[in-house]
This record gives sequence, C-alpha cells and structure tokens, in this order.
Amino acid sequence: MASFNQNIQRKRRLLTIDMMQGIAMLWVVVGHHLLEFMPQIYGSIHYYIYSFHMPFFIFISSFLIAYSYKSQKYRTYVYRKFHKFFIPYVFIGVLVTLLAAIQKGWNSIPMNFFDLLLSPKQSDATFLWYIYLLFFLYALYPLCLKLRMKFKGYFEFLILLVSGYLYLNPVSTPIFCLDYLTGYFLFFILGIITAWYFPFLEKRLYQLKVLGLFSLIVFIALTVLTFVNSSRGIYIGLCFVAIPAMYGLSVILRKIRYATNILVSISKNCFHIYLLHMFFIQGIAMIFMKLYAHKIESLGLMFVYLIFSTSISIVGSVVVFKGYDKVKLNIKRKKNKYDTTN
Repeated sequence: MASFNQNIQRKRRLLTIDMMQGIAMLWVVVGHHLLEFMPQIYGSIHYYIYSFHMPFFIFISSFLIAYSYKSQKYRTYVYRKFHKFFIPYVFIGVLVTLLAAIQKGWNSIPMNFFDLLLSPKQSDATFLWYIYLLFFLYALYPLCLKLRMKFKGYFEFLILLVSGYLYLNPVSTPIFCLDYLTGYFLFFILGIITAWYFPFLEKRLYQLKVLGLFSLIVFIALTVLTFVNSSRGIYIGLCFVAIPAMYGLSVILRKIRYATNILVSISKNCFHIYLLHMFFIQGIAMIFMKLYAHKIESLGLMFVYLIFSTSISIVGSVVVFKGYDKVKLNIKRKKNKYDTTN
C-alpha cells in the first residue's frame, strides 16, 4: 500500500492511460450522434458502441480517481468534488433546459429542473448523466479505500462479488442514477483495484502488452461478429474485452506521435468535451439537415459527417473552455491590478 501512496504523491502522468481516456472520449462522442439523422446502419453502430464504451470509460475514470487521490478530510474532499462537478453540471443543464423550452414550451421548465436534480437521464440534458454519476463515484472512493485498509484482501473479494451481482441485477430506478450506478459499479471496482495494484502491474508491462494485443484481436473479431450475427453473449464479451483491447490499441498508437498527441490532448480536456460536445453535435446536425433533406442516406457521407462532426465537437469544446479560462484570467489580473493601485 505504501508504494501505491508514493505513486500518488508524485502525481506522475501515465501516457498510455491518457491515451486510453482519449480513445474512450472518442467513442463517447461518436456514439452520441443523432439516430434519426443517420442511415439505418448507424443504429447498429450506435448499439455496438453502447455495448462497451461506458463500461470502458468508467473503468478509466475510476482508475484515475484512485490513482490521483490524496488523503484529506472527507468533508473537504466531497465539497471540492461537488464544486468541480455540480456547478458546470447545473449551468449546462439549465442552459439546455431553457433551449428545450423554446420548442416544448416554458411550462416544461419546472419538471426539467426537477429531473435535472434527481433523475438527469429523464431531463432534456440527458447526456449529462455521467457528470452526475461521476460525483458519486468520487464520493464513494475514499470509503472504499478506508474499508480496504481495514479488511485487507477480504474487502476486495467481497466487493467484487457484490458488484458482479449488481451487474447482473442492477437497480431499475433512474432516481439519482441508481440504475447506472449499480449496472456499472463492477467497472468502477475493477478500475480502482487496478490502480491499487498498479505498482505490481507496472513490473509486468511485457505480459500486459501481449494481453492487450491479443485482446485487441479478439475485440476486432467480436466487432465483425456483431455486424454479421449479433447476440447478447457477443455484446457482453465486447464489454469486458474492450478494456485490455483499448490498452493494446494505445500501445500500438504510441508509436505514432501525431496520434499520441491528439489522444493525450483529448484526455486532458475530457471533462470540458463531455460538457459541451452535444451542443456542437446538435448544431452541426441542424446545418446538415438543411443540406440533405433532414437525413443522410449515403454510407460514405455518413462517415465523412461523423469525422467532421466529431472533430468539430471536440475542438470546439476545447476552444470554448480555453477562451473562458482566458477571460477569467484577464478579469483576475485586472482585479489584482485594481487592488494594488488602491
């Protein structure tokens, strides 16, 4: 446990993990495009992406929650995470609610606000559910760490059993995102356990690379099968093999400097991209709907559109937040200058 805590204090960035988070964010953005605007094949692509991209994303997020954790008072920790996640969550959620009210009518606002606070999946800002859930995952982690230190390996065994049961029998209610919290809890646990044993895994990088590359081959084979003769078993297989497979893909892409830089940049701006990318996706779709009679028919055009829309949605989100940070910095400088002159 000591070596793990030392790793955290150094806060060393892990390039491959950054790349995996960048890949996860790409899957999220591609999977969020509008079904009704796409050719029929995109429905299959959408379902394929949704079979594994959120478990993979939660695994990476949970690994980083554990890896970057610093011991502090629980109340302080929770307050900081609440401030980080819920202020932008509420701001973006209110903006989406007001925009939706223009089409649905202003009487839709009270119910939307209620859903935003208690059941984000049912609100018009449904895509923000993950930001909502992420706060709870952060809040859960110190409790898991405390129990692990108290009960040693027994806790890990027990929590894996509990999370496995919840994966098979998730809670059905969407209130407080309990359905997603229970359904994805297994991947949260797998992520934090991987971080706990990271010093051990770091010493076995060769074996991990072999496992990752083999998993990538299996992932590709399962991907082909989903579009030939899909079944629930194949989708479950994709869900679990995606994690080591995306590690294998990251190992390959590390040899391409341009790809590495792009994925790391996406990873560093992951939170901002998640908050804003749907605004760009919706806006670009509205423009294309005017050009292509409300629906894309060509498969080739669909791929061009996906590349264009995904790229603009990511770059646009980053630019907006960099501009926001710049304005905030200028205001702070002017305030400091005013305070010194007075």
